Amino acid sequence: MRLDLILCDSDTGGPILTDCKEAGWVTNVYSSVEEFLSGVDTSPPPLIILSLPMKWSKIKTEDEISRLKEWHAENPHTQIILIAPKGHQAADRFALKLGARHSLFSPYESKDLTGILSKIARGLGKRKQIDAINMHLRRPEGFDEIVGESKKIQEVLQLAKKVGKSEFTSLMITGENGTGKGALAKAIHQISSRASEPFIEVNCAAIPKNLLESEFFGHEKGAFTDAKERKMGLFELANGGTIFLDEIGEIDYALQAKLLKFLDSRTIRRVSGTQFLPVDVNIISATNRDLKDLIDSSRFRIDLFYRLNVIEITLPPLRDRVEDIRPIALKYTEKFAANLKKGKPRLSEEACRSLEEYSWPGNIRELINLIERAVLLDTDGEINPEDLPIQKEIKETTLNIEEGEETLKINIPSEGVSLEGVEKGLILATLEQTGGNITRAAGLLKVERGTLRYKMKKYGIKAAEHEQKNGTGKYKPISVTS
Repeated sequence: MRLDLILCDSDTGGPILTDCKEAGWVTNVYSSVEEFLSGVDTSPPPLIILSLPMKWSKIKTEDEISRLKEWHAENPHTQIILIAPKGHQAADRFALKLGARHSLFSPYESKDLTGILSKIARGLGKRKQIDAINMHLRRPEGFDEIVGESKKIQEVLQLAKKVGKSEFTSLMITGENGTGKGALAKAIHQISSRASEPFIEVNCAAIPKNLLESEFFGHEKGAFTDAKERKMGLFELANGGTIFLDEIGEIDYALQAKLLKFLDSRTIRRVSGTQFLPVDVNIISATNRDLKDLIDSSRFRIDLFYRLNVIEITLPPLRDRVEDIRPIALKYTEKFAANLKKGKPRLSEEACRSLEEYSWPGNIRELINLIERAVLLDTDGEINPEDLPIQKEIKETTLNIEEGEETLKINIPSEGVSLEGVEKGLILATLEQTGGNITRAAGLLKVERGTLRYKMKKYGIKAAEHEQKNGTGKYKPISVTS
């Protein structure tokens, strides 16, 4: 990797050059800022080392610092290391003015400079990886990858495209697991004004809670036991682009306050750091949970919810867009056949009907996995129902319990329900009807008062939670889930 070394004091040049070579850097040397500015080509270096002289002219040095600052404002991705003689009175001011991320006082130990150079090299390596990902993202995919002609998905895509072309800052995508929240987030980023900048995806549920703050905001060397070097956080890496926070409901409550502070200030502070660094990112968050339920149980901050939920897009489950199942299956049959370098198998009409009759609890992700398996195992060029291991489903039914003139309705979902779930649901529904009156509830359920109290204790049900509700004494249809 290349760096430009500006030696305002030639006496320090030898040791610095040696350290740069040991760290694997190719170095261009200039004797002054003026020479650098006249000699630098149209491709700015990733790193500049500015070495200040022992004997310095205040007017000349101030002028050179100002000129380098102007150049750096136009080339902000170039990092600067400032090396100043020990006791240089204006060194800290110059470093701050230049935006130098690192500074050393000479004479310094060789390991100090080589250590900084190694860290910068690793950071640039990460930047290259992100750039490679972005090149992949900028391929003509985006919304073309989201298949569907149903009214529901077309309404979603219309809103998403409108958001992507606007100057949005916070967007929340909701929907069940496997509905394509990540694909939609990438598509929105690709048509936004930030498409050429990083897109960083974070699965908040996959990172241990005690490491999430460090992953988000980075940390300084020594921040904790294993922090052997400074680390840039994901927000910092996404600067200028978009960060996608999947499973946002899994973030620890304490970290939610720090995320809210970032949304207010748009600055981050690394763990154990002292500087506040400005970061400009769009935030797309996603969840398959009802955050309002988490808010009610004090597990999610209501102020953070409203900051993240400036715009909300809800993706419908696949079972609600049956007309899209066949085109999705056909698309991925062709795609996997090409990837596996096999002839494209034919989806029989019976297979298509079997797919359309299934409820897809895993949504699009489940359908894609099923098609990949069928194409991989295909031997005769045709996919039939027996090639699709879809379990026969128990249709959702409603159990009606007649009690005099009233009827209690219990919806039994296709995935089944536990007996304990039914019992708990009946107790909750009855207490709601009686306004928390245990004696009346026991009478309606035709059990002894003591028996009802025992079962309430077993399920953690408190009558006081229902006392403010006006009981009617009548049954209502209820749905019971396990």
